[in-house]
Amino acid sequence: MTLDKASNMPLYLQLKNAIMDMINSGELKAGDPMKTEAELCAEFGISRYPIRQALALLVDEGFLNRTRGRGTFINAELPVGAKRDKSKLLGLVMNHLTAGFNSQILCGFEKRARRRGYLTVACSSEGNEEEELNCIDKLIEANVGGMFVFPCDNSKLHTKLNKLIENKTYLGLLDRDPLMNNIDYVGSDNLGGAYAAVRHISMQGFRNVVFISDMMDVSSVKERIEGFLKAVEDFDLEVVTQIDIKEDISKLYRTTHRFYIEKLREEIIELKKHTPFGVFALNDFIAIYCMNIFKEEGLIIGKDVAVVGFDNINESEYTDVNLTTVAQNGILLGQSAADIAIDKLEGKTNQVYRSIIPTQLVIRNSCGERGNGRI
Repeated sequence: MTLDKASNMPLYLQLKNAIMDMINSGELKAGDPMKTEAELCAEFGISRYPIRQALALLVDEGFLNRTRGRGTFINAELPVGAKRDKSKLLGLVMNHLTAGFNSQILCGFEKRARRRGYLTVACSSEGNEEEELNCIDKLIEANVGGMFVFPCDNSKLHTKLNKLIENKTYLGLLDRDPLMNNIDYVGSDNLGGAYAAVRHISMQGFRNVVFISDMMDVSSVKERIEGFLKAVEDFDLEVVTQIDIKEDISKLYRTTHRFYIEKLREEIIELKKHTPFGVFALNDFIAIYCMNIFKEEGLIIGKDVAVVGFDNINESEYTDVNLTTVAQNGILLGQSAADIAIDKLEGKTNQVYRSIIPTQLVIRNSCGERGNGRI
C-alpha cells in the first residue's frame, strides 16, 4: 500500500486510513503489536512526524493501545472487522472561499468548531459541479465525521447522498436549499431581506420598482424574488418587467418578474421611461454595475433612481454614492452550521433543522436617504 504525496489529503490522515484498512481487512488483528515507527517509515517512505501524528490519532480514537515498557498494540477489545471511528474532523465545501460573505461563513464555522474540539477541513468547488463532487469525495477519504456544503449553481450533490449515507458521514446544507428531505439547512432570511429592501424604496417615495438579477436560478434567488413581490403587493407598487432575451429563459423561476442584467444596456432607454424608479438588485455586484450604467445615462442616484443591493460587500460602502444594501450575518451562519453538525455527531439531537439567520438593512445614500444606519 502506498501514500499519494501529491494529494491534498495530509500524509498522516492517509496513513491513519491505511492502518484502519489493515485492521478492517484483518491484516492487523486485535491484540497484535503495532508496527514500529521505523518499519512504517520504510514501508510508506515518509518521515517519522506524520507517522507519529497518525498513531496518536488512532490511540485517541481507541484503535491502538500504548503500554509503557511493552509498546503499541492493536486494541484487544476491538472486534474483528470493526468499522473505523470518525475522527473529530468537520468538512466545509464552499463555492468560493475568498468572497466576503463566504469568508465570514468559513470564519464562523472554523472558530466554533475549534472551540468545541473539532478541526475544519475547507475546500472550494470554484463554482464547478464536478469539483464540488471531488471535494466531497476527498473529505470522505479524509474520514471527516460530517460536512456542510454550500452548493454551486448546478450542483449534483444528490448523486453523493448514498455514498454519504453508506459511509455514515453527516451532511448539512448552507445558503442554498435544494429541499432534500431530512437534511439540515442553514441559510439567510432572503425573503425578509428583500421585503425590507423594497419597503425602504417605497418609503423614499419611489412607486415604480424593478428587480434586476442575473440568470441564476438557485433557492436564494427565488426567495429574494418572493420577498420583492410580497412588498410590491403590500405597498401597491408598479413593477417594471421589460424583457427581451432570445435565450430560453422559460426554465427560470418567475421569469416575467425579472429584469435581467444581461440586457440592461440594451433596454436602458425603455427603463428610463419609468423614471423615477427604484431598483432592488439581486446582489451588490449587480447593484454597483447598475449604478455605473445609470450614471453614464445621466440619471441621478437617489433622485431619478433608487438602488438597494444585497450582501453588504466591502465595495458597497465606497461607491460614489454609498450603496444601501441588505447585510447577511455569515459569521452566525457558520457558527450555527458547526453547532448543528457537532450536536448531530455527538448524538445530542435527532431534530431536522431549518435554521434561518436574520438579515439587516444597511441604510446609506443610494435611495436619497438623509442619514445612515441599520434597521
